[in-house]
Amino acid sequence: MTDLVPAHLADMVDRPFPGGHYTIEPYRAWLMADTVADTLQPSVVHPVHAWLGATEGMGITWDELFAWFDASADDGPMIGEHVTQLHQPLKVDETYQVSGHVVSVQRKRGKTLGVFDIVTYQLDLHDEANDPVATCRNSIVFPRKSA
Repeated sequence: MTDLVPAHLADMVDRPFPGGHYTIEPYRAWLMADTVADTLQPSVVHPVHAWLGATEGMGITWDELFAWFDASADDGPMIGEHVTQLHQPLKVDETYQVSGHVVSVQRKRGKTLGVFDIVTYQLDLHDEANDPVATCRNSIVFPRKSA
């Protein structure tokens, strides 16, 4: 069942993230490869750096993102879906520009969770030539105590 999203939350669709940048330092490439039992490559890094870079470079904290949607960490937001699309390999010692926006806000009602909002947002990494490197599309589930 789908409920009506409050107007002030619906107005968040297309809101841009402040953005920033992310550099894949050699030590981060080594740590990630070690953590996921991957073979460290001389220049190309593990694809999970796309998500790390996107979230580190989005330009706001998690608490600030939650506040955009009238929530806090105490409300119990949960990761929904995540999809990463790589347009080209990520490389060590490269700095990527991060930009993004809110894609959608949906209000739903479930038997167990009750009323909740699903917020989908997209973060993009670009190289210094502004060519796309990766796209990360994520959603967060915000439980609502009353709606």
